[in-house]
Amino acid sequence: MVNVPERDKREIIARAPFVDEMVGEMVAHLLHGNAHIDLEIKPIETDMYAKVGLNLKEVRRTALELLRMAEVAQQATWTPRLLANVRERYLPGATDAQIIEQLRRLAERDDGLELLESGLLFPQDGYALTADAHRELVDRIAAALSAAGVTLGELETVVGDLRKVHRADVENAS
Repeated sequence: MVNVPERDKREIIARAPFVDEMVGEMVAHLLHGNAHIDLEIKPIETDMYAKVGLNLKEVRRTALELLRMAEVAQQATWTPRLLANVRERYLPGATDAQIIEQLRRLAERDDGLELLESGLLFPQDGYALTADAHRELVDRIAAALSAAGVTLGELETVVGDLRKVHRADVENAS
């Protein structure tokens, strides 16, 4: 006697790669009103294979725990050497707390932050930190000028006056 497997009656709701399509796949199913997510890990060119089925509560708990672990692991890369390097190359004068906050924002915006090597940012990430710091400074200045009611014409006059004073100081120093 031959047993024929029963046809899968689950409705597929969504599919997504797990890490990437070369590693595995996640599939969300719906059966009799209940949602379920299967995680299949089968790295290409290996005999390894794992399949895990999770209900929605388990998926949410796992996702939160993965995020928590990612935060802890990311922060562990923010060593004194990295902070010193960032201060020296990209954010001169910044405190450790300010650098950490900038790194946290960058990692959050870019879904994580990889290092060139231990204690060294990729240059493009360092330049992004510098650009963000400059943007924040410009925003603070613009807010202060706006709050003070300074118009663009008045600002141009002030800048012109500052240039005259600076020029006079340079000439007097000579």
